[in-house]
Amino acid sequence: MMPQTIDKQMGNEDKIYADASQPATLIDDNIFIDYATLGDAVIALDKLPEPRKSAATIKVGDRIFTASEIDRLHHRKAV
Repeated sequence: MMPQTIDKQMGNEDKIYADASQPATLIDDNIFIDYATLGDAVIALDKLPEPRKSAATIKVGDRIFTASEIDRLHHRKAV
């Protein structure tokens, strides 16, 4: 598996495993903010007020995570 691959671990559909060191973009309505890491983008998202927080998404590579998916992200190290 490539280090930048983001996927669900087999047998555990509740958790989404991602490499937190990947660059990410926080999308807050029509505002796009680039972050050095997915971890930084998640921290910034957590600081947003509701309802902006629940409407925001985070893009990593070609994948866009919704608010409900972001809540299920778990970090793993790139191999």
